[in-house]
Amino acid sequence: MLPPVLPVSCRKPELPESGVEAEPEPVADSAEVRVRWQDPGFPVRRLDLFVYGSTDTRSLERHLQLDTLPAELTVRTLPGEKIVVGIANSPLRFNLKALERYDAMSVLAFNFADDDPACPILGGECKTANGSGTVPLQPLLCRVRLCEVANTMDGYELLEEPRVRLTDLPNAAEILRKEEFRPTELIDAGAWVSLPCDVGYFPQHPDIDLWCYPNDTPENILGTPRPGLEFACKIRGEDCSFEVPLPPLPRAGSCEVEITIDGPDDYRYKIR
Repeated sequence: MLPPVLPVSCRKPELPESGVEAEPEPVADSAEVRVRWQDPGFPVRRLDLFVYGSTDTRSLERHLQLDTLPAELTVRTLPGEKIVVGIANSPLRFNLKALERYDAMSVLAFNFADDDPACPILGGECKTANGSGTVPLQPLLCRVRLCEVANTMDGYELLEEPRVRLTDLPNAAEILRKEEFRPTELIDAGAWVSLPCDVGYFPQHPDIDLWCYPNDTPENILGTPRPGLEFACKIRGEDCSFEVPLPPLPRAGSCEVEITIDGPDDYRYKIR
């Protein structure tokens, strides 16, 4: 599960738990839409399928809920090509009245605090061609792994009570967005995660995974701060903190961090 986080600001949830409408019924003059899925590589405990018209108002024509992810699904709906949206593992139920137009669905956002790395929220869309389409289901969550901590100080000084967290976490992200994630609200920092033991002569390989939502702002563009990794410990009884700026993180992106502590005010890091 995600560790608790400390919010800087609040955001009204886009997915209220109440107000669920009955799904629209297809009329007699109907057609079949065949939907396939790209294997997401994650468990799917619940799948919500939305079928929108692709012209004019792009209205919601069907909404289906499934407990598993079938290899293929045939849906009866109105004639014509469609925009098919799939959202898996949503922690909240959907207000279909609010999502009766594709324009509303296209900006639907989830809150980071509601996501779960063990069963992440997945989403994707496709436009059908000749009555069929394949929906890619991709998580929003990005993984940052602390894979090595080394201590090069003389005199067998220890890095005591070592711990790590992420800072400047995006508070929310749009489920159908593919790029240009520019968060408008941030969570100041995630919870500290302790390393298994103090770090001495031998490097430690904790392989701690930390999670955040994407922020792919290029390094040469000013804007909302990107997430960072903060490593903290005690050296000779004094609290020390070492910050590692992270690269742009695209949707479902990942990176690995190695950090070497040469002294209370001296450190190096590698990101790959």
